[in-house]
Amino acid sequence: MAGSGPRFGPRQGSATTQSPLGCGPRGSGHRLRVRGRSIRKAWIKSISSGAGCGSTPGTRALSSYLGSPIGWRWCGSGGRSRRRRCWPASSTRKTHRLIERGQACRSFWEGTRLLVSDRCAGIRFGTDGWRGIIADDCTVETIRCVGRAYAEFLYEQGLDRRPRVVLGFDRRFASDLFAEALADELSLAGVDVLMCRQPVPTPVVSFVITQFGADGGLVVTASHNPAHYNGVKIKTAAGASAPPELCRALEERIARSQPGPKAPARGNITDVRPLDAYLERLERVAPVAAIRAAGFTVIADPLYGTTAGLLPQLLNGDLTKCVEINAVHNPLFPGISGPEPVEQNLGKLQRAVVDGRATLGLAFDGDGDRLGVIDERGAYVSAQHVFALVAFYLLDLRGLRGPMVRSVNGSAMLDRLAQRYGVSVIETPNGFPYLARAMQEHRAVIAGEESGGIAVALHLPERDGLLCGLLLLDLLRQRRGPLSQVLDELEEIVGTWAYRRLDLPLPPARRDAVRSRLQSAAKPARLAGLAVVDESRLDGLKLYLENGAWVLIRPSGTEPLLRVYVEAPEPERVDQLLAEARQWLEQ
Repeated sequence: MAGSGPRFGPRQGSATTQSPLGCGPRGSGHRLRVRGRSIRKAWIKSISSGAGCGSTPGTRALSSYLGSPIGWRWCGSGGRSRRRRCWPASSTRKTHRLIERGQACRSFWEGTRLLVSDRCAGIRFGTDGWRGIIADDCTVETIRCVGRAYAEFLYEQGLDRRPRVVLGFDRRFASDLFAEALADELSLAGVDVLMCRQPVPTPVVSFVITQFGADGGLVVTASHNPAHYNGVKIKTAAGASAPPELCRALEERIARSQPGPKAPARGNITDVRPLDAYLERLERVAPVAAIRAAGFTVIADPLYGTTAGLLPQLLNGDLTKCVEINAVHNPLFPGISGPEPVEQNLGKLQRAVVDGRATLGLAFDGDGDRLGVIDERGAYVSAQHVFALVAFYLLDLRGLRGPMVRSVNGSAMLDRLAQRYGVSVIETPNGFPYLARAMQEHRAVIAGEESGGIAVALHLPERDGLLCGLLLLDLLRQRRGPLSQVLDELEEIVGTWAYRRLDLPLPPARRDAVRSRLQSAAKPARLAGLAVVDESRLDGLKLYLENGAWVLIRPSGTEPLLRVYVEAPEPERVDQLLAEARQWLEQ
């Protein structure tokens, strides 16, 4: 029955941090230990008789701290009187100091508990998971809060068996530690855990979920965020990003989370090493053998992330050669702002492609679900063009037909492709959970977001950077030309489009006010000399202009930023539109 699972709470005796007195959360209360012996009851009995009397083992431990007794005295009256030991006044003062230190220690741990509770209550899921600053709001205890809430959610689904969850982690600082804590918390709650014991890309976790019939998955990652962040992504039983209602349900459970007893029986923690099976799956979806024989030179840049070593393993062994850069395990991400495959982070890859006369440069974000591309000339290919290229490959070369899904900040190029091949386009709010849901509901061929995450129906309802890189290589193999030539062919179909994004700081305190204004403010009549012909408030404020250009203003779901997006058929108008949109915001 739903809701019939056990109460959930932190593992009894799980805290490992100890004060100099050995005081910490143990069992149901805070115990003070002196030389390895519990004296909590002993000191209560002792001080109730004055200078401290009694002969229990705990009292003997107390006497070893207070010193030797100075004599004996009779305690009680009548037939109940008996002789007990007494300590000097100086030792009594020691007792009082010991009690005061114990009370201070108790206050410290109580304050720590309240602080952790406040931080857990502040957990908010963005467009794809929760992220926080390591050792500030992302700690072992807040990670455990997420695990406890997720276990409680699973038990409330009325499953006819013990819940089963896949758990993975990336190469960030403390990700393995956080994953161990998460596995322990889930196990204590009675959930079986399939634990990836090495850093893996997020799509690998989604793949394992579908292979083992798990009820969901968790990935310890902060994706593309800077090095001082970490967090957790949630995956459904289909391997897709968790929908908003699941995230809200977790937030509610985290906010009211209270310590409670562990489950009657621990869940099993089973080690899995799924990379070989995952790579075999990619070889079935993409013609990897043909790509190996094509004689390409590919430079791969995992940006210090979880895809390190995987593309060479797939491509090397025949005429094609794959070389990696930035593949060492370094959670500081030296030389880049974060493991995000955007142009400002790919200068080294651009130089490597030109110097090595490579066919293509492929970059992946920290958890492997996004793709960045450099063509044979060393030029950066925008994420919008990459999405259009993969869609073109599926529609034209693989002959697939069905709807295509893009987010509200996606390029109009997809709409032009849809017109060419007689399919529809579905627009969703920004965030892959919305795209994944629409992809499953409408049996879409492809779904993609502005930031470079693309899911393909041949594989999973989840982004996969490695797979999309393989499909682009097969596109070049079949077209028998460089990527710049294929881009020219694409532009003959969809036209020329220029796309830019501007990120503005948005303090969290102003976020709700800005969101409210975007929902209620009257749209401007004109921007950059172009009439505003329509609007959409599906996610932020999107303005459609008379020549097919558009402007979107929306708060980021993962960072304290206000994003302004612009796309126009005339590149010279893009900067003007960005400037005027910013002026309108500041009015």
